[in-house]
Amino acid sequence: MPWALLIRAIARVAAALFFWRVATSRRGAYRTAGGDPARPVAPPARPSRLRGRGAAAAIREGALVGWRVASLAAFLILAIFLVIGGVTLTLLSPRWLGGVLLALAVLALAGVFIEGRIVRALMAARRRRRHGEQLIRGL
Repeated sequence: MPWALLIRAIARVAAALFFWRVATSRRGAYRTAGGDPARPVAPPARPSRLRGRGAAAAIREGALVGWRVASLAAFLILAIFLVIGGVTLTLLSPRWLGGVLLALAVLALAGVFIEGRIVRALMAARRRRRHGEQLIRGL
């Protein structure tokens, strides 16, 4: 693809996004007190939902779930590659090497199963804890 066409396409998308942003921007975001334009009245500040230790616990919990999901994806990708390689080698060339790769794929699938159960348990515990906090707060 010629560079001029690529640059033109990118410029058109950027211009469209800019005009969409300008067209949908909020006008008059502040209400004025008594019609006086010099004193804008901001909406009342909402109280923070996270506090000190709660914020640290939420960040830690999110990181833990994120790492578990990333390891689950890594095990799944590894298993897919091992199955593809194992089947190919079993059919075409040294069958013993294909068998070894398929055995490793079974181990990787066991890792996927274990990580999946851990992620599921973490998400269920998170859901129960948040529901309990909502019941305590009365929301």
